Amino acid sequence: MYKYFQVIIVSLILFSCKSTEEFTGFSYDPPDVTNTTDKIIQKQARRTIGVDSPKVWISNEFEGARVNDVYAYDDSTYEVFIAPENSPINNSPWYAFKIWSDTVRMAKIRLNYPDATHRYVPKLQSWVQTDSTWKEQMELPVRYDTATGAATFDILLAPDPIIISGQPLHTSSDLISRLTHRGVLGNSFAEIKKAGESKLGRPVWEMEITEVKPDQKAPVLAIVSRQHPPEVTGYLASLIFLEELTAENDLARKFRETFVVKVFPMLNPDGVDMGHWRHNAGGVDLNRDWENFNQPETRVVKEALEPLKDSELRQMFYAIDFHSTNENIFYPINEEVKTNPDNITQQWVEHVLAENEEVEFSIEPFDTSSPIAKNWFYHTFGIDALTYEVDDRISEKELEQVSRSAAKSLMKVLLENWDKTSVEN
Repeated sequence: MYKYFQVIIVSLILFSCKSTEEFTGFSYDPPDVTNTTDKIIQKQARRTIGVDSPKVWISNEFEGARVNDVYAYDDSTYEVFIAPENSPINNSPWYAFKIWSDTVRMAKIRLNYPDATHRYVPKLQSWVQTDSTWKEQMELPVRYDTATGAATFDILLAPDPIIISGQPLHTSSDLISRLTHRGVLGNSFAEIKKAGESKLGRPVWEMEITEVKPDQKAPVLAIVSRQHPPEVTGYLASLIFLEELTAENDLARKFRETFVVKVFPMLNPDGVDMGHWRHNAGGVDLNRDWENFNQPETRVVKEALEPLKDSELRQMFYAIDFHSTNENIFYPINEEVKTNPDNITQQWVEHVLAENEEVEFSIEPFDTSSPIAKNWFYHTFGIDALTYEVDDRISEKELEQVSRSAAKSLMKVLLENWDKTSVEN
């Protein structure tokens, strides 16, 4: 397949560098999305439910689970109801549940979402005893009901539990171990600390990667990930980026000797562990809270990075916010908006496209009016920043290929721009 990419200019928001109207939400946002004060959420009742005879069991008693009820429709069909944490909400119906049967049998599982439509292809997760982890085994083909938005799939059940989930499970409790397993942590130049707490008191971690000397002036790359719980492919892409930034090669070493990397790898641990569709434990879309900072998670980043404005030795230089959607897409700041340095994203994207010719990408520039992460970096530091979206259904091979090449080309582009900035100054 030859490379195909599409540049979409959103004309309604590109007439000027700054919108003249107050931002109220994107086309896919629910009403009142920019009101980021606390909203009531409906917590799941954590339980194991047995239906039919012999019994089929479904459980949400684990981190990342989301299932609200189940009924036996007939002796082989089981209807699983998946409700969001609160509404209105974006159409990102996450689900994850453990299922088993007293006897070996084939079953039909129907996923039913109130006021939403099916999005994530179900993945079969099996327990790997040697690693003490759940590992994805396969995707399950679904039959989609266009009238109701529900989806049905067939599964072989047995007394040994399996997990069915919308994406692979990556929760807050295994973050440190995954970073260690990937070789990101365990190096003298990579440290992690608790920068603050989530709404429910879970740690919000901040990692620093650098070999810059303490008295050396250095640019800063900021990375944010997992504001929206189901967006796992973007999260995995960010972890691969971190692997490349901590690699033992000349490029990564030079980058670490020049740049300081500040990383917030899982900004919404409550939402992730509670199996939320989109929001944090305050019932809020965190990526609409980068103006008012009503939620503790966004305040953690603000309080950690804002002091860099007054630093003589650290200069915020570029920022990436990792997400997932139904395609590979870059949301850069509109090229007409002057940043310092200017248009790093546009320089970088040229490399990404050239090095991944068989991968489809879209590019949608936006203005800086919305209260999202990349725009806060621009308004606070005057820098360029990017919302980096990864296809929900990207293959593991393609995810590795694109993420590794993109991380390498980013290091090259940032080093070139820093050298240019240093010469000019």
